[in-house]
Amino acid sequence: MHANTVIKRLHCLLTAILLIVVCSFLAYQHFFNAPPHDSFVSKQKLSDTVTLYITKYDEGGATVSEVYRYYLDKDNSGNVMKALKDRSPFLEANTGSVTASAYGNTVNVRITGKVYSFTNSDLFYANGITILPVINLIANGTRD
Repeated sequence: MHANTVIKRLHCLLTAILLIVVCSFLAYQHFFNAPPHDSFVSKQKLSDTVTLYITKYDEGGATVSEVYRYYLDKDNSGNVMKALKDRSPFLEANTGSVTASAYGNTVNVRITGKVYSFTNSDLFYANGITILPVINLIANGTRD
């Protein structure tokens, strides 16, 4: 009888620990891997296959600087934010004003402001074709 009680209590303890671990993992995934709270700013068709999308982080207050995210993707006519949900931005900056142009799959971006992050390559699919645009960035910093 005594061994049976010990096993039941160990089983309850192990179940509680596993429940705490699973709930902690789900909370971590929800808070740290949630998509950003962005609003759509603009769309600019650069070439036949490449379109530039700009979003703005809209959860910031007075203490959070403005963050604009830049995405390259095919021309989406539906819900743009839903289409960009699983995409990663190639550029994050404090300004929503850029000059962009494209020739084929080469994209040229000129920006004046602070650049928070940048990658010079991207990947997306347009009509079943893989598009690998090469991104050239010319950034002029500002003094604050």
